[in-house]
Amino acid sequence: MSFLFGGVRGREDPELAAGNRRTRLHYARDVNDERALADDRPAVHRSRHWTWLSVAVVVLAVLAVAGGRGAADVPLTADCRTAGIGVQTSAVTAGQPLRFRLTGPDDAPYVVTLDGEPVRGNAGSTVSYTESPVGPQLELRQCLSPTLTVATPAGDGPHRLAALRVGPDGSARPVAEVVVTVSGTR
Repeated sequence: MSFLFGGVRGREDPELAAGNRRTRLHYARDVNDERALADDRPAVHRSRHWTWLSVAVVVLAVLAVAGGRGAADVPLTADCRTAGIGVQTSAVTAGQPLRFRLTGPDDAPYVVTLDGEPVRGNAGSTVSYTESPVGPQLELRQCLSPTLTVATPAGDGPHRLAALRVGPDGSARPVAEVVVTVSGTR
């Protein structure tokens, strides 16, 4: 009965479709309709999988852009004469990452400490550390480090983030320091 009411798309009777095809080809042969005879292949039912895939890709791209906004570079101008340290914010909530950058002459390695303990800032594969007795050393490129991330220290109150310059003899001396205040409430 689907031929009377137009049928339901996707639920065609295969026998009826085959009969309609045979009739259409019979008439095409009678009138010598070469185009209809050349187009004698089954109808292609286009799926909507590509549409859904395209929508998913767009959504993921938007989420990647929106999610990357919090991880922007810490604004710090490169200074090849004076060492410095910059933080994304000086007031950090417990449990949030602490983002910072270093600047200074790039002729010596640096060690970063948090409350006097050496730390290794994470910047993916853009920075490499060398182990030393004073702590993990990193070298600046063009007088500036990438944005580094460390875990926020435990305990409310002020915490000191310092950059130590390592000399040729292996000794380290503080060259820059910033105080970060940690609060336990979000």
